[in-house]
Amino acid sequence: MAELYYGIKDKEEILKRLIEVNLIYQFLRNQGVDILDNKVDEVVEEIARMNNKTVEELAKELRRYSLTLKDFKEFLKKDLIATSGLREYLMRKISVSEVELELAKLKSGKIKVKKEVELLVIPKEKGEELLGLIGKKDLNLKNLSETLKGDYHILTVEKGDLVKELDELVWKAKKGEFIFAEDKDHIYVAKVLRTITEVEGVDEEELRRKILSQKFKKEYNELLKKLVKNSVITIVEQ
Repeated sequence: MAELYYGIKDKEEILKRLIEVNLIYQFLRNQGVDILDNKVDEVVEEIARMNNKTVEELAKELRRYSLTLKDFKEFLKKDLIATSGLREYLMRKISVSEVELELAKLKSGKIKVKKEVELLVIPKEKGEELLGLIGKKDLNLKNLSETLKGDYHILTVEKGDLVKELDELVWKAKKGEFIFAEDKDHIYVAKVLRTITEVEGVDEEELRRKILSQKFKKEYNELLKKLVKNSVITIVEQ
């Protein structure tokens, strides 16, 4: 049955597979995991359909190997519990946190750093007025822009996006710091609101599936190792 179902010729490989299936099946049944008979019937119908046969024709084919449809369903149910049932059981135990996902993204993609800044731009001739206002009250750039008739913006910028005189200072500044710069015509006052780290070239859902797959494999191997260690396996030659 196993050779026919798995399509494996090597006897040692078949034996290894059967031991794994039986150990996991017994463990999951003890955990209350089961698969309904109608689900098994659906899979049998699908297998028959994939082989361009009816279920009756599949049963006839099985008889050529001295097997009954009942034998096949029992074998199939055990395999489904040991595979689909195991996946459902383990997936309830594993997850991917946002921290894990972000770390994996940083390792997998191209990192781009941006800064979000408040920016006030005023004509250079209003410099003295600006100095007077700074000394009288807390530095609120939006309010200053209204008083001085300046241009106020909240921008997300990459290195090199701002005028040269301002750009270098912004990229040296920390969150919450104010920066003052000027060129021939303008005075610039900026405040760094936050630093943004973006990762390009990463499919987040694909990466999440990859991490889950790695965790599943690890959990599977650890469970199987534990089951083998705690089991007595007897092989009866026929």
